[in-house]
Amino acid sequence: MTTTYRYLFADLLTNAIIGEIPLTGVSFTQQLNSAGTLTGHLQLAGLDSEAFNVDTSTTPGRNAIYVDRDGTLVWGGIIWGREYNSSDQTLSFTAREFESYLEHRRITATTSFSSIDQLSIVQSLVSTMQGITNGDIGILIGVETSGVLVDRTFYGYEFKTVYSALQDLSRSDDGFDFNINLSYSGGTPIKTLALSYPRSGVIYSATDSEALVFEFPSSNIIEYVYPEDGSLVANTVYASGAGSNEGKISSTQSSATQLAAGYPVLETQVSYSDITDQTLLNNLALGQLTAVLNPPVTMRIVVPPFQEPLFGTYDIGDDARIRILDDRFPTQLDTTFRIVAFSVTPGEDGPERVTITLTEET
Repeated sequence: MTTTYRYLFADLLTNAIIGEIPLTGVSFTQQLNSAGTLTGHLQLAGLDSEAFNVDTSTTPGRNAIYVDRDGTLVWGGIIWGREYNSSDQTLSFTAREFESYLEHRRITATTSFSSIDQLSIVQSLVSTMQGITNGDIGILIGVETSGVLVDRTFYGYEFKTVYSALQDLSRSDDGFDFNINLSYSGGTPIKTLALSYPRSGVIYSATDSEALVFEFPSSNIIEYVYPEDGSLVANTVYASGAGSNEGKISSTQSSATQLAAGYPVLETQVSYSDITDQTLLNNLALGQLTAVLNPPVTMRIVVPPFQEPLFGTYDIGDDARIRILDDRFPTQLDTTFRIVAFSVTPGEDGPERVTITLTEET
């Protein structure tokens, strides 16, 4: 089965497509609540670069790139790096998803929210970000709500990035998922801020005939990697908020259950210098404790894109049942994981390859 990839380059501010360039060596990733990366290169030898509008279409910090797979947008982001190597006449690119733009925008005026839905705060911050001259990259903003009301002040003198503010809110114990989704509207790429409470994606159900199931061996997993890293574990979290010296607010969250089970004390510290609300700080500390309490299992599986479930029928945030029976799991691993990222190699010189990153549900 033949798959066609197209690489469309656009002006970041106007979103006008100004070039379509035949990249090779492409690899791109998508990540939950973060910005994935794309790399690729263009062989300039024998290519009419002016006809393809290469220089104007690929300016770092000025241009966007969209990846079209058989008529569906599967990736989009901003070109942040461009490098030419004269020895092989290759122009290489590095881009990151549109979430990365929020890393380059700052909150410059003190802004306070009192008993406001956390998703409404995100929408307000992004709307304000795009409200200044040359600051609008066309991210559509919805009206999602979570029912979780918070008090929050962002101090202009701290010049906090919009991305950091969004991420802090999302990581609280009662947080949410976020991504910028892509679609076509009349042939024009559209970017939409998607906020999902309490989480995005399809929750696994054993009674759902269309539920995602990946199995190894002799099924739809080609290979897998199963790492476990205890160096990231903590069962006691110290969180500090706004203030100075003895006046700084703080929160300590511990897992009595894990300590009673015989684990040694394992401590970590996080700082939220702009948090003035004790309840919010407690929630952030509790959320961090949940994230680091157990050795993170973030497995990667390589799957064929044309075998069920087909690439494009699952998305970041979805649950998947993983079943593995081999020397590592002689009594069979059979548990639910959540898709948090995937990496795609279109395979101009070989088969298309999809690597899915999953974390174990807790």
